[in-house]
Amino acid sequence: MMNYFRLHMFSLLLGLTVMYTPVAGRAADFQSVLAGIDRYYESIVSLRASFTQVVEVPALEKSDNFGGTLYFLKPNLIRLEYRKPEGQLMVADGTNWWFYMPQQDIPQVLRAPMQGDGGDAPVYVLGGRMAERFGGHLLGTEPRGGAECHLLELEPRSGNSYYRSLRAWVDKLTFATRAIRYEDETGNFNTFDLDDIKPDTSLSPELFRFTPPDNAQVLEAGSPAGSAGP
Repeated sequence: MMNYFRLHMFSLLLGLTVMYTPVAGRAADFQSVLAGIDRYYESIVSLRASFTQVVEVPALEKSDNFGGTLYFLKPNLIRLEYRKPEGQLMVADGTNWWFYMPQQDIPQVLRAPMQGDGGDAPVYVLGGRMAERFGGHLLGTEPRGGAECHLLELEPRSGNSYYRSLRAWVDKLTFATRAIRYEDETGNFNTFDLDDIKPDTSLSPELFRFTPPDNAQVLEAGSPAGSAGP
């Protein structure tokens, strides 16, 4: 059960838009993209987006597909409502991560503490001190989500045990992050795509509160994704 928890918590890796207007006549480079991510992150308060997620387990020749709606409120409040599987929920309330799985024979809730500034651990929001936290380079361009994108290889400067590799697709025109794909420490691949991104949506902090249902079994786990902040 803990491996299941880690797989699905990690696989919902990163997800936010980034908008940046490059200097006219200058080709975008890796550092300018990172600077654009930071500028946009600083300019918003909240975000709502649809997400799709694919988890691939090569050792089992198996993959799973998920989808739903992501809500984010700065600095570190996150809610993911799943439509597949229906009723599944993940909430970061500023103190704990809550992962609710009502589809089990006995509904289960996994709780894990949110750490301090984990910096380079997988998170849902990409932004904040990007050049300080990440090295890397541009691999080229690829279409993603109906847009031509810069393809980034990101390398955490402090080292990270959560993933072996991390890539991001960033819209060439808007600099919105369209997708993230990473290989975790067990060799599984996790891909997270965003669509219908709406920044600065009015969101109440109450949306990010979670109380386990009376009939649910509550299990404790280590932190699934380090800090949920930037």
